[in-house]
Amino acid sequence: MYLTREQERMINGEYGWVTARALKVIVKVGEALGAEKLIPISHAHVSGISYSNIGDPGLLFIKELYEKGGRSRVYTTVNPGCIDLLGYSRIISREYYDKQLVINNFLEGMGFKPTYTCIPYFHRIPGVNEHLAWGESNAVIIANSFYGARTNREGGPLALAAAITGYTYYAGLHLLNNRVAEKKIVLPKHLPEDYYGASGLWIGENIREIPILENAPTNIYDLKILMAAAAASGSHGLIVIDGLTPKGTYKISDRVEKIFVEKTSLEKYLGEEPSCDQRILGYVGCPHLHPSELFWLVRYLLKKSSPRRDNVLLVSIPRIYAETYRDLLELLRLRGVDVAVGTCPIVSRLKNGFDLVVTNSGKAAFYLRRLHGLKVRLSSFKKVVEAVYS
Repeated sequence: MYLTREQERMINGEYGWVTARALKVIVKVGEALGAEKLIPISHAHVSGISYSNIGDPGLLFIKELYEKGGRSRVYTTVNPGCIDLLGYSRIISREYYDKQLVINNFLEGMGFKPTYTCIPYFHRIPGVNEHLAWGESNAVIIANSFYGARTNREGGPLALAAAITGYTYYAGLHLLNNRVAEKKIVLPKHLPEDYYGASGLWIGENIREIPILENAPTNIYDLKILMAAAAASGSHGLIVIDGLTPKGTYKISDRVEKIFVEKTSLEKYLGEEPSCDQRILGYVGCPHLHPSELFWLVRYLLKKSSPRRDNVLLVSIPRIYAETYRDLLELLRLRGVDVAVGTCPIVSRLKNGFDLVVTNSGKAAFYLRRLHGLKVRLSSFKKVVEAVYS
């Protein structure tokens, strides 16, 4: 692999042990993928920072990087951890509270922004053809597909290495020739919102190539539900959205197979209908809620009475928004909403006791069924709220 003079100095230790170690990792991965060089990035997003996922080995690894001088060289945001950072939630376990705060302190000490969110594309909008090094599958697929940026699906340690060095390998989705759509997926027209997450799960499970998606929702908030589900159940980092993905950021194969998706094919992903005798956990905020979605929720709940007995609505929002919208969070709490800040059920431990989770998120359904063994019903945002409130 060709290295610039600065990169050679980095790898030889002139920028410190941590930078040298980080760049060696990136070079090895890049060489394995056939990269001819490294490229500078402008934004790293580090996933895999939840103590419930990485445990003591991960904590000690981050501690070592911090203590030996590791610092971010580019704008760096971080994914959610496993605790509610404002202490509002009664459902998110506080079991690992102290150890998660230790991880957070090391990351912030390295210069990482305390976003604690899976939607960095709303906090800092990526530019067309901007090179990123992002972990978090939903963030990657939205950056590539909606904004036309370029990033691979990086694991947490590799995104961390890119943050410290400011470089990533020039391979995968950074190359236009690897952003070639080979199939066209035609969703049913006027698909109900309940089916957005199911559509993503179907794509992830059934399509391996980069597809063009026809009849997709054009609203970014609905689109992130569909795309997050596809990235969770599959390996997609890019789905070309017909009429939305910026031109010049992808190619179309000479031979594109067209696949029509029937609504009946999506129904198996929805799960069972809730019944009045079940204790229901409603969940919205996977991916995290944007302030616009938060405003809608507050307005809607002002028209509602208290939750039905034993039912709870759980909402996940980024840490970065918590201070700005604290008054709204207090309104939600007064309405009986369980507010989780800077975390989500996927990367944390839940206090169980619910018969059914009702959510609009295909990604949440995918992981809650597998990781927590919970029964999940996919529905629309509004119907999730209505399942909890009378």
